[in-house]
Amino acid sequence: MSATSIKTSTLKAALLLSAAYLGSSVPALASPFEVLHWWTEQGELESKKTLANALKINNIDLEDFAIVGGGGDGALHVLQMRALSGNPPEAAQIKGPDITEWDKLSMLVNINDVIDTASWRAIFPQEVLDDITVNQKYMGIPINIHRVNWLWLNTKIFKQYNLQAPETWEQFFSIADYLTAQGVNPIVLGGTSWQDALLFESVAISQLAPEKYIQAFVDFDNQVINSEEMVNTFKLFKKLHRYVRTEQQGQDWPWASQVFINDQAAMLFMGDWVKGSWTVAGKTALKDYMCVPAPETQGVYSYNIDSFVVFKKVTTEAQLSNQKTFAKTLTSAAFQHDFNLLKGSIPARSDVSLAGFDQCSVRSATDFKQDSKVPSFTQNMATNSYQQREIIQLISHYFNSETMRAEEAVQQLSVLIKALTSK
Repeated sequence: MSATSIKTSTLKAALLLSAAYLGSSVPALASPFEVLHWWTEQGELESKKTLANALKINNIDLEDFAIVGGGGDGALHVLQMRALSGNPPEAAQIKGPDITEWDKLSMLVNINDVIDTASWRAIFPQEVLDDITVNQKYMGIPINIHRVNWLWLNTKIFKQYNLQAPETWEQFFSIADYLTAQGVNPIVLGGTSWQDALLFESVAISQLAPEKYIQAFVDFDNQVINSEEMVNTFKLFKKLHRYVRTEQQGQDWPWASQVFINDQAAMLFMGDWVKGSWTVAGKTALKDYMCVPAPETQGVYSYNIDSFVVFKKVTTEAQLSNQKTFAKTLTSAAFQHDFNLLKGSIPARSDVSLAGFDQCSVRSATDFKQDSKVPSFTQNMATNSYQQREIIQLISHYFNSETMRAEEAVQQLSVLIKALTSK
């Protein structure tokens, strides 16, 4: 093949790939587009490359503004400083009620003014649209759905000891105690406050059921917060502390993920973002790990939706074109397929093929359609980040305290929530 033919073939391939993401021609000039996010773990970095490549073929250079750690806490703090100084990035990873908080500052772009969103009601689930809607305007760009209340089981260990997946807490504790007696680490827990709270969230769903969970952690219903069911939730949660090991202190979720997948622990409570790193490591669903809902949460789906907001920084036609390209790219079926295949999540769009996705993702998509759905309060889906942070700190303090009783924790939670919601 001649050099001219090769160049022509390459150009055609680039144009076809661009059309898959945008359905339009490639912009004439390349320019940087700064995006703030907290995808810094190995699996997350691989999925982020999908975004960078999708923008690159449309002549936009992704200017990476990544902040490590804290489940997004650090990133939001840096974003606040940048915004207050009058220099926000072009876009940022913001989700849940925080979108409303940022919209109050009149700094965000109405996505309806950037691209045609007429089809969104047909392609996005209502929970996704509700998450990004402020005053009947779409103020965010949704890209995926994570399930939070997963319990991951190490296939090698479960087969070695002929164990079945626990469906109840009684079965879970029986398995955990048996493995402990065999010298096997039954569960691995990372040593940060938000990971403690994520574990608590699954316990709360199991003990309160969807309606009361929402009343407590979305509506802040004081009667439910002070209920006997909430006291029992804290008591059951504390029972899990017996399996905490000293080496976990200060360790974030990538550490826990590696301990589990390296066959050094039998079980892990974590959202499905952990699958990204396992995919990079060559691990396979069902073969190396299994996925089941946390005990007694069958039929309930705790969700976390990643989305991006766009800031009002447009002064030229080229910048407006970049905003449109960014929004179109993130909401395209091709991007959502490729990105979520690596991220461990499922596409926010309900019409995207799951061809190539593993069985855990397929189950996640199936369950999302048929289960009762609750927003994850530990992942910013139910409260703004300030409220979330304070509640998480209390839950973690109780979990690691040697003296605090469940009744005291519930009382403090009630007082805290009254303070957080007082005007």
